[in-house]
Amino acid sequence: MIGNFDSLKNLLKRREKPTLERWVNKLHYRATTSLLLGSCILVTTIEWVGNDSRISCIMEGPDDSWTIPANVINTYCYIMTTFTLPKHYNSRVGHDSLAPGVGSYNWDTGDETYRAYYQWVPFVLFFQAILFYIPHSLFKIWEGGKVTSIMIGLNNLVLDKDDRETRQKLLANYLVESVNTHNLWAWKMLLVDFLNVVNLIFNIYFVDVFLGGEFSAYGTRVIEFLEADPEKRIDPMSVVFPRVTKCTFFKYGPSGSMQRHDSLCVLPINIVNEKIYVFLWFWFLALSIVTILGMFYHLVVTRSSGITKALILYRSMNKESNKLDSIGENYQIGDWKLLFIISQNMEPIVFCELIKNLHMAFLLKKRENILEK
Repeated sequence: MIGNFDSLKNLLKRREKPTLERWVNKLHYRATTSLLLGSCILVTTIEWVGNDSRISCIMEGPDDSWTIPANVINTYCYIMTTFTLPKHYNSRVGHDSLAPGVGSYNWDTGDETYRAYYQWVPFVLFFQAILFYIPHSLFKIWEGGKVTSIMIGLNNLVLDKDDRETRQKLLANYLVESVNTHNLWAWKMLLVDFLNVVNLIFNIYFVDVFLGGEFSAYGTRVIEFLEADPEKRIDPMSVVFPRVTKCTFFKYGPSGSMQRHDSLCVLPINIVNEKIYVFLWFWFLALSIVTILGMFYHLVVTRSSGITKALILYRSMNKESNKLDSIGENYQIGDWKLLFIISQNMEPIVFCELIKNLHMAFLLKKRENILEK
């Protein structure tokens, strides 16, 4: 079973490449995607690799007296869905009901609640994992490998100083020649943050619809349940993911009349499902807060060249303030964004060297423009 989780290693392991996305983005495409895929693998393994662990149903009387084979009733009830009775959610187990939502009922009243979504949990979790990875895929497409290609060999001090100097001058010349051409690129990077927010809101709404409107308040109900009087409380986890349910099997008798067979079913997988969705509720809540705050921070930094400049100056150990002021006279939003990402992926000493070369490149460019006139 543990081997099924090996595929998640590529998502979790650290990569020796320039850091382009903020840690908030990594919570989406790496942490959340891994969480959803891991949950999907766990549920699938328990359901399909385990020994008949999906559902187990019994009928009245000894096993050898059943008119329907056990494997038939199990398969039928799993496929055709089972049901609970809302009127028995708050009944006393062992007195008025067999389990939360399971007790006596009148077939003609139609007060059953059918819940079939336990069949779809692995597929939904996998679909959600894909959704959380899409913004990251768009980021890689829109970023186009720009930073990686222009920073080869400049993210550490190991490179020979002369070789590093040559590459810094090439990078400085590129930044001068491409000045004011990165605005669209920068706004696309910000759009990824917005897509993360939209995707998160959609996922919360999607899961709420999938669980019949039970997910939006699921976490708060669980907290209330834990704090409530044990004699009066209703377990929301047993309501959304019932562990014991009822199932009705119909077949024709010898005379051609319709016969109804009631069975009691146990769904072990729902013990896992309820824990997964409790954790997802709190995870999505925390992720929503962090993501929205992160998006506003990114928006402010992108819109304010002054803040970006201050962050870049900090990375240069506050040594190149005058040169950075001179460079900033020619810069727009996209240029500041690109220089900021570069600063995050360089050693401060190397970045200081780059600022000096960039300042010199701008002075040479300005001199050339004057001579041409």
